[in-house]
Amino acid sequence: MTIKLFVIGLISLCLMACTNKPLVQSQVIVIKPPVITSCKKMTITDCQPKTNGELYQCALQIIKELALCAAQTEALINWQHAVDQPAQR
Repeated sequence: MTIKLFVIGLISLCLMACTNKPLVQSQVIVIKPPVITSCKKMTITDCQPKTNGELYQCALQIIKELALCAAQTEALINWQHAVDQPAQR
């Protein structure tokens, strides 16, 4: 029985040695960062409001731009953590 296993192992070893293909193929995977645009730095004076309604709309626009900037920053931080984690394992 051990002779049969030895012969089978020897034959399979010889067959593997006859191939010129590598047994393991590697592939480079590039992880790109999320798309980030520069944040607008709006102030009340940029809007030049003349009424309370315009002032309110300007404040809403500033809040919207700030939220967008915060979301982009958070996406970049999450991407950095995702890329760094596999290297730590």
